[in-house]
Amino acid sequence: MLIGVSAAGSAVAQEPTDLNTITVLAPRITYQTTRDRESAIPKKLEIAQKSAMVDYGDLDLTRTADLYTLKGRVEAAATRICGELTELFPDGTPSTTVCTRRATDDAMAQVERTARNASR
Repeated sequence: MLIGVSAAGSAVAQEPTDLNTITVLAPRITYQTTRDRESAIPKKLEIAQKSAMVDYGDLDLTRTADLYTLKGRVEAAATRICGELTELFPDGTPSTTVCTRRATDDAMAQVERTARNASR
């Protein structure tokens, strides 16, 4: 079962849908198990995800200070949506810390591509 939850803000990176936004996307995986003769057999796998859009329209991505500002926005969005997923699915994986790091890293790849294009 796939559960999609989106929020305004950022999680695992996707291509931006707007020219001045970065998409942050965070997934969370949960298993429901049942016992059959002393073994745990995965019964159902659920993948939930949240996404957030981070706006950078007010920033000049050719400036290092503005790139740091955008990184901070991405990290804040990843922290928020990973925390929300942890609250919704406390037994899921990855951990909130790992989720936040991965979502931030993936979104920063978008930031780097966008910054390279801005400096051309």
